[in-house]
Amino acid sequence: MEHIPRIVEHVKAEAFLTSFLTSCSDVLVEPQGVFSRNYNDDIISFEVSDEIKNKYTLRLSRDSVFHILPEGLFFVENKLRELAKKNDTDKFKQEEERITREKKRICLFFQPFDTVYFRLRFELEQKLNDLTKNRIRVLIDKLFDVFPLQTDNRLIRKIIPLIPFASEIRGNTRLMKDVLKAVFYPTTMIDIFLIKKRKVTGVMGNVLSIIVHIEKLSATQFMNLQMEANVFAPFFYEWFIPVDLDYQLKIKDTREPFVLGKAMTLDYNTYL
Repeated sequence: MEHIPRIVEHVKAEAFLTSFLTSCSDVLVEPQGVFSRNYNDDIISFEVSDEIKNKYTLRLSRDSVFHILPEGLFFVENKLRELAKKNDTDKFKQEEERITREKKRICLFFQPFDTVYFRLRFELEQKLNDLTKNRIRVLIDKLFDVFPLQTDNRLIRKIIPLIPFASEIRGNTRLMKDVLKAVFYPTTMIDIFLIKKRKVTGVMGNVLSIIVHIEKLSATQFMNLQMEANVFAPFFYEWFIPVDLDYQLKIKDTREPFVLGKAMTLDYNTYL
């Protein structure tokens, strides 16, 4: 993966790798220096190694051992500055190229140390993940004793682990979209917007309209999924939607063109 997907931007490298690797013994780490964090996320690139077979190279915007140690241990300080003052362009270029080559050699020397340190952090992240999962499981078991949680519905089962984080998700449209994308995968898009409706009493009330875009469902698939969504929606409302809002959740395919004679599904990909 030369380019990291947008979904893992701003994600710590250890957290990213633990999501799909049980071990990082095949990963070599190349810290590029913390300065690169000004224009990169933690992960710069993750790709197959060019130098060692069956290995992956992980480039990070972090300091290696080399970056932490004093520069004077490896080079004559201010050497380039002195050459620049003398206006000796040829010697300056030669010295610059020599320093660049030497830096690569030094970084290569320290790479095993950087890699071992990263692997320790990776193992720590795994242990923290396991601990978090166990604690959430215990908390959810306790909730089952207090609240009659509906667990037969597969959509609800997907979202139950997020209940401890309900206060952070509630009312956060961006987070709610990410959560619903995972719940209704493979959805193409989630739309969430407010609708102002006049109640019977004449008072205006806000309705949170959630549209789940899933294309190419048959009439049977749509009805089955909509029935599941009808059970899921009140649960999602109770835990993740602000109490002062009403809600509606609908599954739509707005890209299917209307063709006369073609079988269409009312309120899914066609309307009166």
